[in-house]
Amino acid sequence: MNGTAMRLPVITSCTACGACCLVVTAPPFQRVFDGEGEEAWERLRRERPDLVDAIVADARARRQAGIPSYGTPCSWFEPATRACRHYDHRPRACRDFAIGAIDCHDARRRAGIDATAFDP
Repeated sequence: MNGTAMRLPVITSCTACGACCLVVTAPPFQRVFDGEGEEAWERLRRERPDLVDAIVADARARRQAGIPSYGTPCSWFEPATRACRHYDHRPRACRDFAIGAIDCHDARRRAGIDATAFDP
C-alpha cells in the first residue's frame, strides 16, 4: 500500500436506492424462539396479520419448490420507487442498517449504484 487512505463518498440518504433490499428475499425479521420475538415482528402480527400470512406463505412456497430463500429482492421491495412497501413495519435489521457504513457502500457497489448520485 502507498499509505494513502481511500475515502468513500458520504452517503446521507436511502432515497431511491434499495441496494440493501436486493438480496434478502423476505423481510429479515429476527425471530427469537426462547422468549419474546422481535418487537417489529410482534407488532406486525398484531397490526398486519395479512403481511405475516404473506411472508409465511411465500417462505413455504419457496421451500416446497426448492427455491432459495436468499439472493433475490425482498418481497417488500418496490422496484419502481426503490423503496420498502411496508417501511413502517420493517424489521430491526433494516432499521439498524447504517446509512453510509461499509455494508451500505458494499451493497451499493454490488448493485451498481453510484453512491455519489444521491448526495446533494
